[in-house]
Amino acid sequence: MNYSNECLPDKCLPVEFEDDTLSEIAHSRNRSLQDMSKQMQDTESSLAQEARERQKERLEEKGQQQQEYEQQLKQYEEELSLQIMDQILEDVDIDEIAQEIARDKIRKDLEQKLSQLKYQPKEVSAQDVEESLKRYIEQGDIEVQKGEVKITPKGARKLANRVLRRILENLASTEIGPHSLEETGYGAERAPSSRKHELGDEYDRIDFERTLLNALERNPGPKRISLEAEDFQVYEEIHQTKMVAGLIIDESGSMSGEKIDAAIDTALAFAELIKQEPKDLLKVYLFSNRVREIPYYDILNASFCGGTTDIKAALRAFRKGVSPEKGDKQAYLITDTEPNTEDGRYVGFKEAIAGVVQEALYYRQAGITLNIVMLDQTPHLRELASILAKKTLAELFSPCLQS
Repeated sequence: MNYSNECLPDKCLPVEFEDDTLSEIAHSRNRSLQDMSKQMQDTESSLAQEARERQKERLEEKGQQQQEYEQQLKQYEEELSLQIMDQILEDVDIDEIAQEIARDKIRKDLEQKLSQLKYQPKEVSAQDVEESLKRYIEQGDIEVQKGEVKITPKGARKLANRVLRRILENLASTEIGPHSLEETGYGAERAPSSRKHELGDEYDRIDFERTLLNALERNPGPKRISLEAEDFQVYEEIHQTKMVAGLIIDESGSMSGEKIDAAIDTALAFAELIKQEPKDLLKVYLFSNRVREIPYYDILNASFCGGTTDIKAALRAFRKGVSPEKGDKQAYLITDTEPNTEDGRYVGFKEAIAGVVQEALYYRQAGITLNIVMLDQTPHLRELASILAKKTLAELFSPCLQS
């Protein structure tokens, strides 16, 4: 895919939302309504302000209801007192009057409603948070399941759009231009049409049906067909560009905070770029001492599980996952620490690095370009990058990911 400085964000990508609420949720590690309500007591984010507005409205509404119920109960008790006095004057048994009072459903109902209102939380509640998210729920950007907030694929696409817009805005002032190639892509597809054979054309592209028809048209009748050079036609070639990209993201114990945010933004931006070309493919893997493949949008809802770092298994998972695919295969390893585990077993750096180098050799044989994005500058991680660089297996080394 090629992007020029004419493809500015306001021309290429639709503006689907402008506030920070979805982004705030995406980068929150605790997504339960209960935990979110606690976080909003002292923050000034747009979501916290909205939740406090809902809290204020709730308390005002409940206060009015409480006054109404207190007034109703007071009025009902006054009427009930007059009825009791009449019954006493009529010499009704006191125990019978007491039983009637105890069974009075109207009085009980009013007292119960008052009790519930009195014990309403005064601080921001889970209900307030859910109410503040109602617009996003109705738009299909998020959903709430068993008190947990999850970002939907639709919400993920909006976030991806925004991340990519931000990146393009940062790049808009630089000289970015199209990269023209005479022949692009991993190979050629046959066009449905064919043309006359020319010197240098490959014979495996011959259109046999059209060639035979040309010979018959030149020599009609039930004679033996003879082929001449002028009869031959060849299929045109359509050169296609296809990218098969893999984001291999470290989720071991050292990945936290801004590093996770950077990995999330990277996945979203890649997904937004990839989807603009239908033939392109993006695969996302999370790894620690185990490897799991996820849809790109699930990185917004994934819990980074921690653990040790098995880079070899992660690289192998992508290589095997894309082995049937054709295209320009690019793997982006995003990590902040060195390998120390192999096939789920902790082996330490020296043994683990040998396995990673071996896997990198398989990458070269499979035509996969391995790129390393380093989120830290640990000595062992720099040593790993240096070894791979010397073997010309990695083309991208970055001291930090610019989000």
